[in-house]
Amino acid sequence: MQPFDALTMRAALQEAKPLLLNRKVDKVYQLGRDEIILAFRLKTGPAHFLLSAQASFGRLCLIGSPTLPKHTNPPAFCQLMRKHLTGASIIDIQQIPGERVADFTFSCVDELGTRTIKVLTAEVMGRHSNLIFWEKETQKIIGASHVVTQEMSRQREVAPNLKYVRPPQQDKKNLFEIKCEAFEQAFATIGILPTEAETQHAPPTSLEQWLLTTFVGIGRHLADELIAAASLTAQLPSPSDTETRDRLWEKIVAMQTVEHYKPAMRLDLTRYSVLSWWPELALPDNEDWQRFPAVNDMIESYFRTLQLREQMQQLKDRIRAELKGELDKLESRLAAAEKQLASTQELEQLKKFGDFVLINASSVRPGQIELECDDLYATEGNGATITITLNPNLSAAQNAQHYYRQFAKGRVRKQAAGVSKLDAEMRLSTIRQHLQALEAAKASDELNRLKDLILDRGKRLEQQKPPQSAKDNRPGSHSGGSNQAAKATKLMSTKSTDGWLIYIGRNRNENDLLLSKLAQPHDIWLHVQGQEGAHVLIKNPNKQDPPQTTLKEAAQLAARFSRISLGTKVNVVYTHCKYVRKLGKDKPGMVRYENEKTIDVDTAAPMPPSLRRLFAK
Repeated sequence: MQPFDALTMRAALQEAKPLLLNRKVDKVYQLGRDEIILAFRLKTGPAHFLLSAQASFGRLCLIGSPTLPKHTNPPAFCQLMRKHLTGASIIDIQQIPGERVADFTFSCVDELGTRTIKVLTAEVMGRHSNLIFWEKETQKIIGASHVVTQEMSRQREVAPNLKYVRPPQQDKKNLFEIKCEAFEQAFATIGILPTEAETQHAPPTSLEQWLLTTFVGIGRHLADELIAAASLTAQLPSPSDTETRDRLWEKIVAMQTVEHYKPAMRLDLTRYSVLSWWPELALPDNEDWQRFPAVNDMIESYFRTLQLREQMQQLKDRIRAELKGELDKLESRLAAAEKQLASTQELEQLKKFGDFVLINASSVRPGQIELECDDLYATEGNGATITITLNPNLSAAQNAQHYYRQFAKGRVRKQAAGVSKLDAEMRLSTIRQHLQALEAAKASDELNRLKDLILDRGKRLEQQKPPQSAKDNRPGSHSGGSNQAAKATKLMSTKSTDGWLIYIGRNRNENDLLLSKLAQPHDIWLHVQGQEGAHVLIKNPNKQDPPQTTLKEAAQLAARFSRISLGTKVNVVYTHCKYVRKLGKDKPGMVRYENEKTIDVDTAAPMPPSLRRLFAK
């Protein structure tokens, strides 16, 4: 990228002056903190002049028909410019020679009808760029696009009501005003090393560095162009090399007096030129450069293309980061699913243990910790035995039930892991396709399609959610919506011995769903006290207290779907759902409750038939 330099500013203003001088400002727009557009009405149609003090893309130029912002509440600097400049006439445009500073002088009329002269100064100096509006007579600053306090800069403050002071001058000769004698004197010292008192910089090692360190108003790209146009090498010449001196001075004089510019820019955006002195531009078949009829056209095309490219790169980085994050999550999910599938290879062993314990139930004594019995499924032949670990606190039937329960849980986990693996593999394939499309995207419309598909999908899904009817949100309402939500997510449910519907949440997402989608204020919520586990919900459509049998059975479910050991006694809390509050969207399944009661549960007690089928084969 080539920054906006003093020569380019001079060329752009030279073209713009005939169009803008003595014209009235029609409107003022502000694109960003450091960008404003002055709109004029000409006989040939509207004209727009951009003053940009951005650090990277700062420039001054005429532009075509821009996409103008429609601020309902314009920024303060825009309001200030509109107050003073709307209807004002631009009477002078001057650039400080060799500097990237230009004054736009306006004849304004205040509220009392008094005519005053005000100046809008554009300082396009990289990270020190600014737009400063001040009064000509008093030199008092009225406003600035970027206020600079004493804490931000010790050399120069920029704030309303302070005196406007020019940027600090560099102790160098101005290349746009230097005379032949002064240039020859400077060239005569080209090989002489300065003393430490004269400069703190290292001595130049090339002709380009000598130009940059000796003169003001020239940048690296312009120095390279001058050297190339003079058919010189980058090597630092000696003070006695008069031929190099004369060639270089010839091009400097041509640059000082040029009136007809030939703007062009490289298609790869590495540089541009308002002089077109690069030797490669003289080649008839050169396709690396694009020529323009006007300097302002070239400036706007060059910097607008750079901005669009940077915006595309930023958008590309955002999409890539989103896809990479999703890719990492899916790979972790796939690895977890494969690990779960690998750990379910002993499922049949668990079922076999339960069968053998039931078959040998009569031989199991109270407190027994192991059962050694014949392995009826052995392939080696008769006489093979198997040893099964028992819980001494449980009966034979309860030990068998424990193994059946572990088998049922493992089977459910295996099925869920299989579905999760398949879903993760499909989504991984889609993500990789998106990444390939992202790397291959060259046009903005391709990136915008990926943005709509990837970055805006959450917003799109939220907009596609059908609104709930008032009937669904009514307290105590039990339309089909809640049951449909439960079926859509395949929540585990059963009916108590008394016929009451009970839902069980097996993970934090299902626990969150119970409260956010299914629960009504008078439903009963249960959870093991002080332990991690399932949320259990007793539906209560009639707003009556459920029977004690139903409460005990729901409490059994809460206990058995928690992380406590089988055969222990626990406390289960229960309360109405209106007393249960979720902690936040980022903490699914975590709640705060009050007005609770407790019920004791012995997980060693046999389960009623209505609940036993949840753990059956």
